[in-house]
Amino acid sequence: MSTSRRRPTTGRSRFAARPEGAYEPEPLVRSAPGSGLEVLFEGEDGRNDVFRFADWPMPHLHPPLAEAFAVVCGPQGSCRTRSTAEGAWSALKQFLRSLKRMAQPPAALAELTARHLDRYRMDRLGSVNERTLTLEIWQIRKVLREVRPPELISEEVHAWLNRRRPLTTPKPPPPSGYSDREFDLIMATARSDVAAIRERLATGRRLLTDYEHDPDSLDVEQQKLAATLAQIRVTGEVPIIRMPHPNSGLRDRAAMLELAGYLFLLDRDIPPLLTLAVGLSGRNAETIKDLSADHEVLEGKAVRVGLVKRRRGPSRMFDTGHWEIGKPSARLQTSGGLYLLIEEMTRLGRSFSGTDSLWSIWVWRNGHIGAYDRRLHRGNSFKKWQARHQHNLIDDNGDRLRINLPLLKKTVDVRNTRAAGGHLPSSTRSNTFPVLFSNYLRGDASVREWAGEVVTAALADAERDARAAHARVLATAQGQLPEPAEAAHRLGVSQETAEHLLAGRLDTVVAACADIEHGPFDGGKRCSVSFLTCLACENALVTHAHIPRLKALLDWLLTRREAMELATWWQRHGLTWLAITQHIRPKFSPAEWDQAPPTVGLAALLDVIDGPKENT
Repeated sequence: MSTSRRRPTTGRSRFAARPEGAYEPEPLVRSAPGSGLEVLFEGEDGRNDVFRFADWPMPHLHPPLAEAFAVVCGPQGSCRTRSTAEGAWSALKQFLRSLKRMAQPPAALAELTARHLDRYRMDRLGSVNERTLTLEIWQIRKVLREVRPPELISEEVHAWLNRRRPLTTPKPPPPSGYSDREFDLIMATARSDVAAIRERLATGRRLLTDYEHDPDSLDVEQQKLAATLAQIRVTGEVPIIRMPHPNSGLRDRAAMLELAGYLFLLDRDIPPLLTLAVGLSGRNAETIKDLSADHEVLEGKAVRVGLVKRRRGPSRMFDTGHWEIGKPSARLQTSGGLYLLIEEMTRLGRSFSGTDSLWSIWVWRNGHIGAYDRRLHRGNSFKKWQARHQHNLIDDNGDRLRINLPLLKKTVDVRNTRAAGGHLPSSTRSNTFPVLFSNYLRGDASVREWAGEVVTAALADAERDARAAHARVLATAQGQLPEPAEAAHRLGVSQETAEHLLAGRLDTVVAACADIEHGPFDGGKRCSVSFLTCLACENALVTHAHIPRLKALLDWLLTRREAMELATWWQRHGLTWLAITQHIRPKFSPAEWDQAPPTVGLAALLDVIDGPKENT
């Protein structure tokens, strides 16, 4: 039985627990009899470990290195998860082993020189490549920086460790995500298996319900099974089943797993559940594995869950997610619905495992455990699951389709970006959009293909618009009028109205009116408002022939702005100004607008229309 691994929950009006009286934290470095120095580690994600120096070479270097390692992995250090702490631990161990093999190893850290480090580097290059060694040196540098007193490490050692070491060995190009067909196939396979898991557990619950309320409805074998399940539900203990002769002394693991599967999730259930959760939520597999059973349902429409987001650095690992629940019949279609389904299926198991993780399972050796309480990796269950579906999971090349959760997450990001039309700020779910592009989109084959299609379509649209604009400019310069049918289509009016428009029979002072007999400002009667309000009317029509008058109107508006209070000008003429500058002028090309000269003499007419003015 595992114990809870989560740190105490805090929140609004729920403060962190504080010890009473004076508080002295437990020392991170301790000396254990028979095992030497030990460093206690408590990760920010709740996973703990003890790093022991027993059987390590160079024991005279252990005390200062243990203290420095404790700082690196402590509350203020840079290694705040078990995996990052193990990386620094492994690099430090390889460093000491290499020093031990030297002809003249340092007798103390103060005797460590750059020559020792050069020999260490040459020794390690016989086993690892340059890139791996550079990452290892970075880990060693983190530890040696925390050695106290700092004078134990010489300046030349610090200078050697601080040299710029670019990762000269290029990273291989990232693999592309799955195609739409492959993604749909993976999701359908996972969803089918999750539905089977749900039905299996529902069968167990139905047996228990019938056994309690109407046992006579069950046959003899079903009654025996239900009686056993009722006992398991109370005690949590799955009875030992022995194999038949000639292996009667061995446990029948398959039979015990089948029996436990009526009430609890099993190790083999994890792969399809994880796959479906990653595909629906678009979150990393590590985030899904770290989900807690603690949640809040918001108005029956969404569920609020706590998320652990790695690779953000210390003290920035925790976030909150809001997932849609959807209809009860579509729980396998939404991330929130799937979360609530898993929480329901593991609720009984958590009462025996004691974990507050979402992933409580039953294993035949240890009984009830939190699947990811200690580590984020669980054997080869994914390989076994894929092997069961090897005949159905076929990629686009006809080969066996391998399910990779990071690739699945990458595929979800690509699909979200495509659905948002390539707008990265609208596509992000769990990353900033620079990270989304550099780590997930850049280099993906499907993204390149889709982006090529978008760019090709954009160039075609630009060419088509340029040709159309060129034709309009030439037609205007030569005095040619567009066809009535074309004008009617572009302006959304009848062909008869377009004919009158092109003939100039609908012109007002600066534009044209599609229906002067029914003005919107006069309750549907014949329009009687000022011609200066035409451009704010839904009946207004503008063609290339009106550009000279519009330019003259703009010049007149500028003159009036200099002659009156700005607030008054905006109140009387602001809508007309915005209509021309923001809505009408962008409809024409710069060449079309610039070639048309302003109408001469229109200003005097506009002064009359604007009404009498007070002479000053």
